[in-house]
Amino acid sequence: MSAQNPTPAGGPLVEGPHDPEHDPTASYALEPEYVHSLTRRIVATSGTTVEVRSPLNGAPLAHVPQSTDADVATAFARARRAQAAWARTPLDERSAILLRLHDLVLDRQDEIIDLIVLESGKARKHAFDEPLHIALTARYYARTAHRHLDTQRKLGVVPGLTRVEVNRVAKGVVGIISPWNYPLTMALCDGLPALLAGNAVVSPSTCNSIL
Repeated sequence: MSAQNPTPAGGPLVEGPHDPEHDPTASYALEPEYVHSLTRRIVATSGTTVEVRSPLNGAPLAHVPQSTDADVATAFARARRAQAAWARTPLDERSAILLRLHDLVLDRQDEIIDLIVLESGKARKHAFDEPLHIALTARYYARTAHRHLDTQRKLGVVPGLTRVEVNRVAKGVVGIISPWNYPLTMALCDGLPALLAGNAVVSPSTCNSIL
């Protein structure tokens, strides 16, 4: 895709494409097909999009679909339906899925880092922190799932005669509104223990349900 040449100082508008070789704002930094693969799960029926540009050089990255209030309600309704089955999934199976996420994030860390750099303008060495944090968080909760979620026995009011059991019960659907400065880790790191505990997670900023 090409952009229009800017108006020269004191002169008329000059029509014609920029040269992408010399002007990073002349074409999209990401292929539209790739962007679609990243945004296709967003619940968005407004028919409108917002263009996102990279703070690195002003190059356009993508047009992100915008959700409506009704889309948010739809995302939560879908998450509630999925959560009922997810909460019945054995804990060891949920842990295995988090370990699989750990492997996938590390396998695709270069791709993830590229996106973070383009979207946030971070130095690559700082962007590396985000996939690393998600991978380690997923692995930690997967390996310690039973420690956090198994039934625990406590002493009752009368020791030896009474006993208390502490059971963790899933809340249902957890909403996460994350800031922009850590676009991957802040959107996911708190959601991982929520998922392990049998909840569904929805990010209202993108109306994207996670299960």
